[in-house]
Amino acid sequence: MTPRPRLAPLLLLLISLLLPWPAQAMSDPALRFGVFAYRPDHVIRERYQPLADYLADKVGQPVLLRVMGQDDMNRALAANQLDFFLTNPSHFLLIRSERSLTGVLATLVRERSGVATESVGGVIFSAADRSDLSSLKDLAGQTIATPGFHFLGGFQAPALELRDAGVDLFRQTHLKLVGSHDRVLKAVLSGDADAGFIRTGILEQLAEDNGDLLARIRVLNRQNLPGFPYIASTRLYPEWPLAALPHVRSEVVRRVASALFALEPDHPAARAARIAGFAPPADYQSVEHLARSLRIAPYDEVPLVSWVDVFQQYRPWLLTVATLVLMLVVATLWLGKKRRELSLAQRRLRRLVQSWPQPMLVLRDDRFVDCNRAAVELLRAEGEGSLLGQRLAAFLPRDGESAEGRDTGALLARVVAGEVARGEWLFRRLDGSDVWVEMTLAPIHERGEPEPYVLCAWYDITGRKEAEQRQRMAASVFEHAREAIFITDRYGNVIDVNDAYVEITGRSRQEAVGQLPPLPLEEGAGVFTSARAQGFWSGEFSCRHRKGDSRILALTLSGVPDDRGRIRHFVGVFADITRLKAQEQKLLTLAHFDALTGLPNRVLFADRLQQNMAQARRQGYQLAVIYIDLDEFKPVNDAFGHEAGDELLKELARRMRSELREEDTLARLGGDEFAAQVVNVEHPERLHGLLERMLRVVSEPVWVANHTVEVSASIGYTLYPQGEELDGDQLLRQADQAMYRAKQEGRNRCCRFQGLADG
Repeated sequence: MTPRPRLAPLLLLLISLLLPWPAQAMSDPALRFGVFAYRPDHVIRERYQPLADYLADKVGQPVLLRVMGQDDMNRALAANQLDFFLTNPSHFLLIRSERSLTGVLATLVRERSGVATESVGGVIFSAADRSDLSSLKDLAGQTIATPGFHFLGGFQAPALELRDAGVDLFRQTHLKLVGSHDRVLKAVLSGDADAGFIRTGILEQLAEDNGDLLARIRVLNRQNLPGFPYIASTRLYPEWPLAALPHVRSEVVRRVASALFALEPDHPAARAARIAGFAPPADYQSVEHLARSLRIAPYDEVPLVSWVDVFQQYRPWLLTVATLVLMLVVATLWLGKKRRELSLAQRRLRRLVQSWPQPMLVLRDDRFVDCNRAAVELLRAEGEGSLLGQRLAAFLPRDGESAEGRDTGALLARVVAGEVARGEWLFRRLDGSDVWVEMTLAPIHERGEPEPYVLCAWYDITGRKEAEQRQRMAASVFEHAREAIFITDRYGNVIDVNDAYVEITGRSRQEAVGQLPPLPLEEGAGVFTSARAQGFWSGEFSCRHRKGDSRILALTLSGVPDDRGRIRHFVGVFADITRLKAQEQKLLTLAHFDALTGLPNRVLFADRLQQNMAQARRQGYQLAVIYIDLDEFKPVNDAFGHEAGDELLKELARRMRSELREEDTLARLGGDEFAAQVVNVEHPERLHGLLERMLRVVSEPVWVANHTVEVSASIGYTLYPQGEELDGDQLLRQADQAMYRAKQEGRNRCCRFQGLADG
């Protein structure tokens, strides 16, 4: 048998292994390679298109280069529209936190003047003429331009340097996000920003096209980094990572990684991208630590820690503390039991406990022979020596009797005989002030002892006595106050009222108890809710008396808490202010309206003019200010009297007011002078028509004093806003001047203010 049949399959297998795979690979779809556009898109595309062509040649598949910003890259990754991407480390951490990746394939190695580096940092700079910015602390309060928050060299690395220098970027500076490094440089040189952040290498690239660029800027916090070919202001971090998406086949990932590592510095693709190739993946833990320190996404949220996590981490300590606490509780209980036993055993043997908080004194033969510190403090003595030897009667008021009218000698005699006496006594301290005490006298000697001793225990009840006195005074005020006072339970139901309540509301005490007090109709029982939340409620409202007439009440409702701070009662005080409100309304009317015509007076006219001017400025419409003076009014007064003149003024005011809209204002300034405000003047023709109608209704005959009289009007007006800002008085003076011009031109006409040129 010949060897050919055996060699043929081996040759076919060798040919199939060597030849078919490139053709099959070239038939695969194009690989989508995304590159972050940290500079203008055309610059990035020009630099990285040769790298895409290089990868296509090495991998055997078309490589489609996509240059995009961070937001576009995020959307493309979310839609699974990229296979590989190259971006800055900060952006890579954000992408990795949002979706799964295969990991970093390689780290970019940049090259300048034959020096390669796998590190990147930030540059902090200002314009060269900013001599006031020489250190990082000088940036506090300045406007700083940055490409964005997720730029490692353009924001995060400089931000950490400023934080270490004591400058908080987010609180002490004004950040201006411009989107790219080139815009940062333009913003600083144009004066739109005081300083800027860019990544290392950008200044050197831009200086190639602009030779004097480095002389026009000032670099802050410049670092001396041997072997690093770029200007830097911060510490260094790993360069850009290149990563693959999980959907890319593993053999394609291996071919791409192999091609990246095989790229030499002198290759055209490397020279175009200004890189020295790619290195094995760097450790990006320093970038993670930077983002965590600055609390920037994806590390801007503090992780939630549950009690289970705390217990798992500190279980030995927690068990130790729990054991110690348990031992302390057991020891405390045991000591308490022993203390009680000791107190019971020594009670009969101890005559005076010096540390007892209740005042105690020991008497023998009606004189103090011992006392504790509380007794000294109660009687305000200088020391125990000033009390010893004193008689009990020496501390009674001048009448020598107690509050119960008992003689101390007879009382002590009964106690010595074995009786225990209790009662409330009024004593006078050594400083002359009075104190009420609840006194207990008890014998503390055995039968047959030659010297009987009496224990005198006092309990200060001065506060209670004063409270009782205040309560009696409060009850007296409650009964005799002219304001209505009521007390309710926690739900607002009345439990007691005074006589003024009955008089103001018309409800008897029996009718009021168990019902709600008068309350505002719009709030009702919500008044009690507000008083419970805030402690009180105060307001004015209208209610109806039992007889049917309406009254206005001023109510103050206060919550009364118990010892635990919970509201148990409410106390309300209200007064009838109906007459006061009527008087206020009358005074308000007199202050703002004309007594004869009922029109607004000059004060109200000026107030509304300020409001209408502000509204005209906000809404962008015109406001007309009109000045009206009646012609030949004085002859009417002279011929028919002032009463006829008043009737004429009232009729003409009514006519002119009927020609205006509801939102317009007509006011009487005094005598026969009126003024008007017309808002939202859309067309001058309509305003002129309104003024013609007003002239017509004024000139129509009026029947007064059994005679028909006729008068006319001269009207001047002006419009607002004008070229310069004016106040209300100036507008009224302009309308007044226009009115005088109407009189000069023959009366019974209207004129518009034309300025000083026509004057």
